[in-house]
Amino acid sequence: MSQCDAVVVEVSGCEVLVEVPGRAPACGNCKSSEACQDGLLGLSAGPRRYRLNNLIGARVGDRVSLSVADGTLWRASLASYVLPVLLSIGGALIGQSMGGDAWAVLGTLAGLGCGLALLRSKEIRARREDSLFSLQVQTNEVRFKEQS
Repeated sequence: MSQCDAVVVEVSGCEVLVEVPGRAPACGNCKSSEACQDGLLGLSAGPRRYRLNNLIGARVGDRVSLSVADGTLWRASLASYVLPVLLSIGGALIGQSMGGDAWAVLGTLAGLGCGLALLRSKEIRARREDSLFSLQVQTNEVRFKEQS
């Protein structure tokens, strides 16, 4: 499971706006010891903000942890790049068989449009089901020193 730390910057109703720092700390999965170049959620460009349902009762200033299940980013990348390309190729083949190059171009554009529409519908469904991220409060262990 991929995780990164974030800070709650706004609470509105049952939603929170969390800010993720621009560079994720190194996780130990690669040779880089300073910071992740790619990072969870594409963190190389600067601080990012995400609006999430506040299922944990977080307040402004709370430090939280965003978690993405293993394989989620891989499946999203695969769907985003492979699905439109395959549908474009399929549309081109069908168009070519129907009547030549002009039909192949139209089939390619139709296939690409269908692929993008499918991706958009999957994104809307994932946002509605809150299945993109899980939000957890970071726990800090507090130890009290006994006085003698």
